[in-house]
Amino acid sequence: MKKFAVVCVFILLSFCKAANVFAQIASGLHNPVFSALALAQGNAFVARADDASAISFNPAGLTQLERPQVSLGTGFVFPSVEYHGNGINEDMDTSVNVIPNLYFASPIIGNKLAAGIGITVPYGLKGEWDEDGFSRFVITDFDLSILNINPTITFQPVPFLSMGVGLDYYYARSEQEGRIPSLAAGAPEGFRDLEMHGDAFGYNAGILCNITPQHSVGISFRSKADIDFDGKLRLTGLPEAVTGANHFYSDTSTTATLPEMLSFGYAYRHGNRWSIEADAQWTNWSRFDILEIDLESPNPLLGTEIEDVRKWNNTWGFALGGEYKLNEAVKLRGGYSFHESPVPGETFEPSIPQSSRHALFTGLGYGWGKTLNKWIDIAYGVVFYENRTVNNTVGDAFGTPIDGHYDSITHIFALNFNYRF
Repeated sequence: MKKFAVVCVFILLSFCKAANVFAQIASGLHNPVFSALALAQGNAFVARADDASAISFNPAGLTQLERPQVSLGTGFVFPSVEYHGNGINEDMDTSVNVIPNLYFASPIIGNKLAAGIGITVPYGLKGEWDEDGFSRFVITDFDLSILNINPTITFQPVPFLSMGVGLDYYYARSEQEGRIPSLAAGAPEGFRDLEMHGDAFGYNAGILCNITPQHSVGISFRSKADIDFDGKLRLTGLPEAVTGANHFYSDTSTTATLPEMLSFGYAYRHGNRWSIEADAQWTNWSRFDILEIDLESPNPLLGTEIEDVRKWNNTWGFALGGEYKLNEAVKLRGGYSFHESPVPGETFEPSIPQSSRHALFTGLGYGWGKTLNKWIDIAYGVVFYENRTVNNTVGDAFGTPIDGHYDSITHIFALNFNYRF
């Protein structure tokens, strides 16, 4: 238990660095590294949801827990993005990104009532292009992280049906940097820095129906959440002859909406030896349309508002995964997932260099102790991206088009430590 406590402290501290996430796993800004067990199955887990991480996948699954359970884990994401175009080859500077998770769940009244809480980082971006590179007037550095605290309660009105609801509290912080084109002959380029933070509330709900001991279906819904951002814009290195000062500062505000998500799952269990599940997920990314950033102090370059046009599309994702119990202590897992990209060609820009993606996962679970009340889940996966060729007008106004080919691949390793009291 002492060693387990050390791991708990390590995971909790890692939430302080939870900004190091990279949205290259699912669609848009979404990073569903919620547990190593589910990830090893390609995140096909909505109709199974039989451990504490059900809080993130389908809260209705918590009534399956027989005893209190804690789960602490982290995912390590190793992304790689290359740009080829306009006679330029450039690699995005990306580090090992860390995505932690923490859950506690417990039955309250037998298998009739259960509750839990989860802390995850479901959305995020991070990366850096060359300060003097092809995208410097569009974006150089970008860093977005969104933390979710999710208390949940679950009720089983009849033996074959469970229903769960949860509250989502999101805290977000964002930073973007870029260059400003020279505004006068012989003048150097300026710098742009936008920092913002905000929070929001949402909710989630789920249903789990065990049709027979072999067949189950699950439905999970997560609501939209409108994050009200406040922050500051800094422009530096400006020519005084043109702007009247070599810098400009302004308080800023905007509202960004996290989308609704609706997930469906079907699971089949063959005896006590193996199981398989198929999931489908719809995401309302059309909420991410136009970001209007209001400036408290008007500026001759920007006026009183910055309009960031995205016009994202709704997406579908699919997952197929399964588990084989080698013995009571060892479980082998594998999975596949596919996610559409919501980013249309006309608004594609280098901070979200996305295309539709296919992913393969594998992993295992290993338990120990007299009652196997301690166990570890491990997952590894590779995300492969379809070829993405961009030809739009983003950056053209500055004479630095971002047209070209974007090649990406991501490796993921996840680990969860679990303890049943």
